[in-house]
Amino acid sequence: MSTAILPEGKTEYLINNLDRAISEGWIEIYTQPVVRSSNGKVSEEETLARWDDPVLGVLNPSEFVPVLEAADKIEFLDLYILQKVLEKMHKQREMGMDLVRNSINFSLLDFQQEDIIDKIDDLVTSFDIPKDRIAFEISESSVLTENTKTHPQLECLHKLGYRFELDDFCYNSIALLLSGKIRFDTVKLDMALTRQIPDNPIAQTVLSELTKMSSKLGLDTIVKGVETKAQADFLSEIGCAKLQGYYFSRPVSVASLFELSADKQNFLLLERTEEEPYYNAVDRMSIHELSITDVNSEVLGNYHNTIPIAIIEVDGDELTILRSNKDFTRFLRDDFHFDSSKSTISIKNHENKPGIYALNSIKQCISIDAPMVIDDRTPTGKTAHIMLQKIAHNPVSDKNAVLTAIISIEESNAITDSLSFNYIVRALSADYVAMFFVDIRTNNYVEYHSDGANRDVTVEKRGDDFFYDAGNDVSKRTYHEDRQMFKEICTKENILRAIDEQGSFSITYRLEDKFGIRYVNLKAVRDRSNSNHLIIGVNSVDDQMKQQEAFLAIQKEKVSYSRMAALAGNIYAVYTVNIDNDSYSAYKTGEGESYIGFKEKEEDFFNETRRRIKDLIYEEDLEGFLKVINKETIIKKISDDGVFEYTYRLLVDNKPTYFMFKAVIISENGEPKLIVGIVNIDAQKRRDEKYAETLSAVENIALKDSLTGVKNKHAYALAEEEFSSQIASGEALEYAIVVFDLNNLKFVNDTYGHKKGDEFIKEGCKIICKTFAHSPVYRIGGDEFVAIAKGTDYEKLDFLMGVIDMKNNENKVSGKVTIAAGTARSSKGLSFNDVFNQADTCMYEKKKKMKQL
Repeated sequence: MSTAILPEGKTEYLINNLDRAISEGWIEIYTQPVVRSSNGKVSEEETLARWDDPVLGVLNPSEFVPVLEAADKIEFLDLYILQKVLEKMHKQREMGMDLVRNSINFSLLDFQQEDIIDKIDDLVTSFDIPKDRIAFEISESSVLTENTKTHPQLECLHKLGYRFELDDFCYNSIALLLSGKIRFDTVKLDMALTRQIPDNPIAQTVLSELTKMSSKLGLDTIVKGVETKAQADFLSEIGCAKLQGYYFSRPVSVASLFELSADKQNFLLLERTEEEPYYNAVDRMSIHELSITDVNSEVLGNYHNTIPIAIIEVDGDELTILRSNKDFTRFLRDDFHFDSSKSTISIKNHENKPGIYALNSIKQCISIDAPMVIDDRTPTGKTAHIMLQKIAHNPVSDKNAVLTAIISIEESNAITDSLSFNYIVRALSADYVAMFFVDIRTNNYVEYHSDGANRDVTVEKRGDDFFYDAGNDVSKRTYHEDRQMFKEICTKENILRAIDEQGSFSITYRLEDKFGIRYVNLKAVRDRSNSNHLIIGVNSVDDQMKQQEAFLAIQKEKVSYSRMAALAGNIYAVYTVNIDNDSYSAYKTGEGESYIGFKEKEEDFFNETRRRIKDLIYEEDLEGFLKVINKETIIKKISDDGVFEYTYRLLVDNKPTYFMFKAVIISENGEPKLIVGIVNIDAQKRRDEKYAETLSAVENIALKDSLTGVKNKHAYALAEEEFSSQIASGEALEYAIVVFDLNNLKFVNDTYGHKKGDEFIKEGCKIICKTFAHSPVYRIGGDEFVAIAKGTDYEKLDFLMGVIDMKNNENKVSGKVTIAAGTARSSKGLSFNDVFNQADTCMYEKKKKMKQL
């Protein structure tokens, strides 16, 4: 800085030279990329500004923005920056580059101008830039966000298609976010938290919880201040979709950016606009929580408190892991011996190996809209139950993203009752010659074969007319002596008539193939979920006994599966209740049998349950349990909502343990059955309670100033709102507002550093709190405090103001902190804000007099 310019003249210099700074290019525009963690591409750019002054040198926004705001000139700067951003985007489009979203810091003071919306929209429209490519960053400020002019302006801009981002999101921003007065699309997490990774476990927990909360509120998340690979890896793993910081790139001037592009130098790749919805779907999918009541934590072993989950991208026979949590990485390493340093799996390289069925199922899942649950054997001999669901399709690359969740893992010595119907069907499919899925409206069909070795059912071929191809032996496999008989009997009309009359069609004949001549049975049934579809199986009947055993095993497992599929969680017992007479049969796990007992059948489910529960339930929950667990209440709830759920506590090892009584009605062999599950949800319940406590603590922190421990400006805004509401309702309130300002804080900061400045602030706060010991004290700015005096402090107000003066006289001599204070009392006709303004005016008059002494 030139010595010719005094600190007192800097403000006037900046105001007078703003127009010149704009016209002569002193204000330079910089951009810093925001990188999407799942693809490593730039998904957004944040716009920054620097004032490169010939006299004052390079100035950061913190040095000139407050000056321009105070002088009511900030609008000119913000609109100039917006224009430069639009010029940059226009040039990028002309160069054939994709347009990612650009975020701009706009002062909330701008939105108090009535014509600001028209100015913004006209400017953006003139460049023909899509409005959703522009985002306005807003920093929390209770004074400005409480302004009644601001909200309608922001709402109008949001309805036009522009986006809003809450900058420096942390504890102090939660009150603003929860108020709902401004609709945000994105939150940018404060870099102060990022810098504490990975050394501070508390910061990691807070970041994880804030990310989860943002996701549940439907907000995108950007984390600022990412400077190391360890930070980037941790943030990606906990689900932070977008990252920003020096690890990826420092801010780059727009001019330098285009120079790099002109020289064809590699920089970060831009995300294509058409791919944004795809990656948004990938990023917004939680890989920490799954909508299952309580996945069996016992069979998951040491997989922490989360289910192993990954988002896998399918590209033909190549599977790429886009996102995964640590538990999924451990699952691949420990149970599939997969090298975690690699992110791509080739299906072809795993042919005829354990796990190929799961890999093929992930590939096949992309053609199915509904979720599917499969199970497969791992190389370690365990059985993994896996849920798969397609979540997005990339229209540019034609790739698909599939949610892959390991919902349970069972050891190889697990009892056979735990096998799923899915696995048994695959096991039995090894004995099928072929299986067909036929659409009787078009006669189109799909033929499935089993590979035998890994019990993997795969698509063999697709055809246009099943009945023609079968009747005319297109495959040339029907034994020649049986061809005519097969052609006459196996017609579409005969098959459908037999199914309508008997429920199925069946014909036994002989095949001649590489295995020789053998008897097979073709059986056709309607798909219960869609009567326009037929399911046809052709299996060997050379060994009739094997066929009967397989049929009985399938029927038994179908019943077991229909019951188990109706419930999810750590199940102690499952009861099948006859709705007509209340008789029941019971299935219990080993743990449930040792706790509840081994009785498998009884005549009166509801009375038996109410009798036995008295010996098992936690005493405080007995009355509520007996009130709701009755036949009428349960069936009515299922009729209304589809399911009945009731949470209560049982005593397990003399400890209250949360259980869920869950009931649904299903159809078994054409008869309605009430299926009741007793599910241990204690771990999930404890996690939910801990999360609620964490959120409550965070909300409490949001109202406290982190430096001084007194209430912050958000708390003051809430107090103002409460007082204003009471005044509006006609209540006669007797109170006074005292406004304080610490003298010479800037001098202390500039001379001795911010650490001394913080001690200076805390000392001043201590004086205020000690003097107004019976009044709430708020820190509303860097060196500004407010006390709301009522009761004893209101009655002694003049005396207490005199105490402040005496303390000032003592501290002035010793060189300690002095405080300018002004006060105003409430009176009829004055709003809360009017009283504040009077006190604020008195404070500045006092400050002026103190400077003259």
